[in-house]
Amino acid sequence: MSDSDAIAFFDALPPDERAALDTALREQPALAEAFARWQSLRAGVRAELARDLPDRALLVLYALADDDLLTDDEQAQVDAARPAIDAALAAHPGLAAAVCRIRADRDAFEAAWADAMPSAPEAVPARPAHAPRLAADRPALRAARPTRWVVRVAAMLSVVAFGSLLTWMAMRDAGWETVAGDQTVTLADGSTIQLAEGARLQLSEDDARTARLLGGRALFRIVRDEAHPFEVTTPNAEVMVLGTTFTVDATEAETDVTLVSGVVTLQPRATPDAAVRLAPGERSRVLALDAPTAPEAADLAALAWTGTVFSKELTAGEIARRLGVAFDTSVAVDSALAGEAVSGEFGADGLEDALDKLALVLGARVKADGAGFRIVE
Repeated sequence: MSDSDAIAFFDALPPDERAALDTALREQPALAEAFARWQSLRAGVRAELARDLPDRALLVLYALADDDLLTDDEQAQVDAARPAIDAALAAHPGLAAAVCRIRADRDAFEAAWADAMPSAPEAVPARPAHAPRLAADRPALRAARPTRWVVRVAAMLSVVAFGSLLTWMAMRDAGWETVAGDQTVTLADGSTIQLAEGARLQLSEDDARTARLLGGRALFRIVRDEAHPFEVTTPNAEVMVLGTTFTVDATEAETDVTLVSGVVTLQPRATPDAAVRLAPGERSRVLALDAPTAPEAADLAALAWTGTVFSKELTAGEIARRLGVAFDTSVAVDSALAGEAVSGEFGADGLEDALDKLALVLGARVKADGAGFRIVE
C-alpha cells in the first residue's frame, strides 16, 4: 500500500501498517504535512456531511427505495426527506457513488442469496398429532428474497465502510473545478464544452487539457494542439483528442462517443490497450469494463440537444427544417435548392449565422418574411 493510500485509510490499518506509517510520518516532514491536511479535510467533510445528511440511515433507505424493500413507514420517511437528500447528493458527488454502491451490493447479495438457497421447498412428511416437532420436521428454507432487515444491515455496513472512501474522493477532487447544468464553458485556449441539462464536468486547475465528465452529455469543441492532446475521462473510459468536435454521453457504467470532425481514440480505463480510433461521423461505446464497440455510423440527428445541426450530405431542405426546430421558427428553402446535398455545422453561432452560411454554400440569399426565413436564389 502506498503512503497516500495508507493516509486515506489510516483508521482501518492493522497495527503493523499503522506503526510503519507512524515511522514514515516522523521521518518525512512533507508526508506529515500531507497527513495533517488530510485530517483537516476529513474533519471538514464529515462536518459538511453531518450538516447536509444528519441521518445516514436515510441514505440507505433512499438507495433501497427503487425496489420493494421498504415498509410503508420507511417509504414515507424517504418521501419526506427526498428534497434534502437530493440537495445533499448534488452538493456531495461522492454520495451518489455511495447510493450506486449500496444498490450494487444489494443486487450482489440477493444473487448470492438466490444461489445459496434451494429453489423450492421440500415436502415434509406428516407427523403424528402429538409428536414433538424436531428440526428435521421444519420446512426447508425457500429461495425467497432475503428479509428486509438482512439487506438493510448489509447496506448500512456498506455506508459505514464508504465513509473513508467519500473523504478520499474529496481529497482526490482537490484541484478540480466542478461545473454542472445547461451551460457552455470556454477554456483558456478557446476550446468550448457545452453541457446538457444534468451533466457534471470537472476541469483540472493544473492541466488545461484535461477534463472529467462525471455524468451526462457534453459537446466538446477542442482547439487542435498536437503537442498537447486533450483528454476526457469518464467513470469507465478515456477519450484522447488532438483537435476536434465530438460528444460524450457518460453514466457510471457506460460511455458513448460520437465524432463530428477530427480524430479521437476511445479506450476503457480498465484496459487502455483496447482502444478504437473514430473517423468523422462514427460512434462507439464502452459498456462497463468491456472493450469499445466497433466504430459504426452515427446518427448526427441525435445531437439536436446541442442546438447545432451537424450535416453530412444532408439536403438543404432538411438542414432548414432542423434549424427551424432548433430555433423555434420557420425556415424554408426554394424548391430548386432544397435537394442540394450540404455538409457542415450550422447553428453554433446563432440562427442568423447559420442561415448566412447555408445561403453562401448554395449561392443564394436569405429573405425574411412574416412567418420566418426563406433561402432563395
